[in-house]
Amino acid sequence: MSRIESGKLLLKNQSFSLKDMICNTADIIRAQAGQKGVEFDCVLYPGLGEGYTGDEMKLQQVLVNILTNAVKFTAGGGKVTFSASEVTRGKSDATLRFVVRDTGIGIDPGFLPQVFDAFAQESGGSTTAYGGTGLGLAISKNIVDMMNGHITVRSIPEVGSEFTVDVRLGIGPEEAPRKEASLPYKGMRCLVVDDDAAVCQSTVQMLREMGAAAEGVDSGPRAIARTKALLECGECFSAVFVDWKMPEMDGVETARRLRALAGRETVIFLMTAYDWGSIEEQARSAGVDVLLEKPLFRSTLESAFARACSGKVQTKARSVAEVHNFEGRRILLAEDHSLNVEIAVKLLERVGFEVDTAGNGLRTLELFKKSPVGYYDAVLMDIRMPLMDGLTAAAAIRGMNRPDAARTPILAMTANAFEDDVEKSLAAGMNAHLAKPIEPEALYRALHRFICAEDEDL
Repeated sequence: MSRIESGKLLLKNQSFSLKDMICNTADIIRAQAGQKGVEFDCVLYPGLGEGYTGDEMKLQQVLVNILTNAVKFTAGGGKVTFSASEVTRGKSDATLRFVVRDTGIGIDPGFLPQVFDAFAQESGGSTTAYGGTGLGLAISKNIVDMMNGHITVRSIPEVGSEFTVDVRLGIGPEEAPRKEASLPYKGMRCLVVDDDAAVCQSTVQMLREMGAAAEGVDSGPRAIARTKALLECGECFSAVFVDWKMPEMDGVETARRLRALAGRETVIFLMTAYDWGSIEEQARSAGVDVLLEKPLFRSTLESAFARACSGKVQTKARSVAEVHNFEGRRILLAEDHSLNVEIAVKLLERVGFEVDTAGNGLRTLELFKKSPVGYYDAVLMDIRMPLMDGLTAAAAIRGMNRPDAARTPILAMTANAFEDDVEKSLAAGMNAHLAKPIEPEALYRALHRFICAEDEDL
């Protein structure tokens, strides 16, 4: 907060992929929500571009802060929804709107005017039990203000809250000027099957903007009934997009029944926000042609259509664990925040790592010192920890008199991503600096770079 108040915080203005940023943010929040049994949905509205210019990291920090609060204040069985849309577009910039809705405990009307004040917390209110410094929203508001945007909140106690963030971003080089739709999908008839009304409608609208005739239903049985009705008229759907996790009848069973009805005339896409590695074989045997990862951008749909219609549908799609395979590797995770530990362990085990954890710098040194030489392939080190911070622990490891002390990769993890913070990490002997919240793909790429690249060169 002091850096913002002193004017030392500067915003970067760089081209970035909004698609990657939103997908990485959704991965982070989905893991947090899963730990609490909270449902999480990400909705992208038609017209949203994929390339913009601005400070991607700061924008993501704002969104993750608000989303993390939404999950924290929502009880198990509740729901958090994250949506993104482009509300205005000029020749060189655009206004993007991000909305976070939850069904949590809500905020007292008397406290709403103070919600963005530094250190502000409801005194004696229901949020007191959740802890925190009260700085997150104040910092978020300051960053949004610096982006020439604004942030607002609406809330009803015991019903939920809605935070809206509007920011102006430059239009990325690949987005300007926006091309008029060439409608290459005209003549296609598509059905979207998703029990989430907002996701279903946004996907339908995207397909319509691409030129397809699209409609949506909210369940497997309704999809089957609609397909039967169309077949009785001598027609069939060109493509069906089916969500995996639905009540009453899931996407795999829906796909199986649709395939039995329509034969090979219809291309079936299975959509999911989760790692589909565990159901891939089952989905293929049910007749699914292409597996799609949510959230869906227009480019996701275009790429899926291109693969399906050109006959290049993958016979076996690759899961995250196959793209990034660290089987047989062991990593030491130094992190004192229990929720961060749970999320990081899940992300690391997902790609095959065996994970040992330490809650402070001293414990990290103890585990590394007692381990056999070469036991750990890498160390993930949080910077701010009790008893001994990550910088001191990293420097101490580098100073040990053992062969692997100098060569074991140490990657810093911290919410601080200022230039001097990165320099301090490198000066302490760390190999790289990862900004929190950790983006799964960035984490995997960094680990591959320092662990696997040398092996591949041999």
